[in-house]
Amino acid sequence: MRFGLVTVAVLMQFTSFGQNSIGWQAPHRVADQTYGNLHPRIKLDRNNNPMVVWGDDAGKIYFTKWGGEGFANPTPLNPPGNYAFTSSWSGPDIASQGDTVYIVWKQIPEDKSRIYIKHSFDGGKKFSASAEVDTAGEYTTRFPTVTTDETGNPFVTYQKTPKDYSGSMYVVARSQDMGETFFRDTPASVNSGGNVCECSPASIVASGNAGILLYRNNSNGLRNIWAGISINGSKSFHTSLRLDSTDYAPANCPASSPSGVIVGDTLYSTFMSSVLEHGTVYLSRMSLSHPTISTAPLTGEITGVTTQNFPRMAGNGYACAVVWTQTAGGNNQVCMAFTPDVTYGFMRGIDTVAEGVMINADVAIGGGNIFIVWEDQVNRCVMFRKGVYYKKSGVVENTSIIIDPPSKGQKYFTIKMKGILSCTLTDVKGSEVEADISYPSNKEICKVSLEDFDPGKYSVKVFDEQGRIYNAQLLVE
Repeated sequence: MRFGLVTVAVLMQFTSFGQNSIGWQAPHRVADQTYGNLHPRIKLDRNNNPMVVWGDDAGKIYFTKWGGEGFANPTPLNPPGNYAFTSSWSGPDIASQGDTVYIVWKQIPEDKSRIYIKHSFDGGKKFSASAEVDTAGEYTTRFPTVTTDETGNPFVTYQKTPKDYSGSMYVVARSQDMGETFFRDTPASVNSGGNVCECSPASIVASGNAGILLYRNNSNGLRNIWAGISINGSKSFHTSLRLDSTDYAPANCPASSPSGVIVGDTLYSTFMSSVLEHGTVYLSRMSLSHPTISTAPLTGEITGVTTQNFPRMAGNGYACAVVWTQTAGGNNQVCMAFTPDVTYGFMRGIDTVAEGVMINADVAIGGGNIFIVWEDQVNRCVMFRKGVYYKKSGVVENTSIIIDPPSKGQKYFTIKMKGILSCTLTDVKGSEVEADISYPSNKEICKVSLEDFDPGKYSVKVFDEQGRIYNAQLLVE
């Protein structure tokens, strides 16, 4: 696939939706302070009940789930003697697809231990035994994070460093048996120059045949955010694109990771960066159909705010929220920007969810609700707050798919994804034509004929065996 980098450094204006109309409930504790509060992460089950995982200072990992009127007593996840790396800026991670749940963590000491994962198929009531993700060998592995594809299989990305520290990279390991075993990892931070930032975790977003690794690079002291691109379900990554338009060169390692979602054919991502030393939350948009990227501060300058950090993003349909922590007047705040339709941008104004002393936060969206958890250093526990928003009607048609456009003179394009049933193309006038599909080699790569199609721009819809619909854009020359 031919990707080029066109970075447009323009301010991402907030829309004229007006102030955020979120109905917030009172905050309360997820668990008692005896369970710790490090690096909370939140996801939802099939019924949009929040599930939270976090760690404590002793390397223990805990899981709990909303039970209707509060959270259940925390369940310890790592077995005795298996202690996890936990801190404010990195720790265990969680992913869910319906009632399928995955928890991943790195055992310590990092240079001698492995990455482990557990799964649950009943929304966290019962978890499996721990399974190993990485392979033993001459590498040190760190900072695992996890996501799933539409079938519920997990993808785990982590940092991989040779024992002689000759160069760090990010890799992705995937499973096809629901997290029981993993294929050998594949390099994902490719063609970005230099090494990856050794103290900043990465994240991965999956949709259709698209796998997008979001990571911070380190090129001669520049620590900008990049996206590693896969068009075959994260089996391999063929290129990387720089999302961050700043020349961010902090004096100290930032230890701050990116986050993102895919809506339609667009990747929306958020991260901390800056043209100066103090951090600012940025928002980036990257079309998966066209090589265009736009990046700018999410909020712009806010009076009294000296720094922003640790942004996290979540989406549900068109709705999207970004949560982060910031320092204002000597205090910390957990803040959130929200939009009911991310394709039109974010609402004017932000919500201050909590104030006090907090470091890290996370967000999930589902069922017309926004769920936020954060690491409270005053109460020494994980805090939780729920907000209700107006839910936009309509369905996002299973986000995106990446296609290989035709080379000059070709009368077809290709799609690297199995299970495709049909494909339609709609021209700029709204006329829709079903295109012929053939499988010349195997069921994982198909060719879509462009015979009798006039030159121009087309909207592409791909239909698979499970009834899912994917979207892309195509230029026929």
